Amino acid sequence: MKFISLAAIIMSIAAMVAADIKIFGDACPKADSFLCGTFGAHNNGLPVAYTCGPKSTVIFYDDCACADCCQIQDGNAVCVDK
Repeated sequence: MKFISLAAIIMSIAAMVAADIKIFGDACPKADSFLCGTFGAHNNGLPVAYTCGPKSTVIFYDDCACADCCQIQDGNAVCVDK
């Protein structure tokens, strides 16, 4: 009985971690830039406003709430839904 409870707890924790996919460090197309885009299953396929660092990896991002909410304004990527 205790084994089943422990197994259920471990599976629940694993599911929660998998649901919160982080994209820090993922590759991006242009170093030192601000972009809008999608990253597979992250944010349920909705766009992300993100900063691409000097090594062409994501160093900051903000999840947008709708398909056309990510915009480049004054050189910065922003989610206009917030």
